[in-house]
Amino acid sequence: MPGARITEKLDGVVGKFRDALNGKHHDVILDSLKLLRKRFVTDANAEGYLKDGPVAVAKFELGEDEEGYEQRVLRQREASETIESLLNAIDNH
Repeated sequence: MPGARITEKLDGVVGKFRDALNGKHHDVILDSLKLLRKRFVTDANAEGYLKDGPVAVAKFELGEDEEGYEQRVLRQREASETIESLLNAIDNH
């Protein structure tokens, strides 16, 4: 079941972040999470997939040619949703 494996991996990543937030580098980890939220997650100013984080991911993975525009937008949405899910899981853990 692929979904279960992804959930297990997400739980592992969330656990590592929660551990780090309780460690001596709390402030650095917190600042890093704030940057991820600023660069990937929808807010009052912009939809997450249009922010520079997902755009950079899509351009890096798929290039910048005009033919791949629709694929890039889809990848931008996936990247934004992935980071938003991770951040929400960390916040709610």
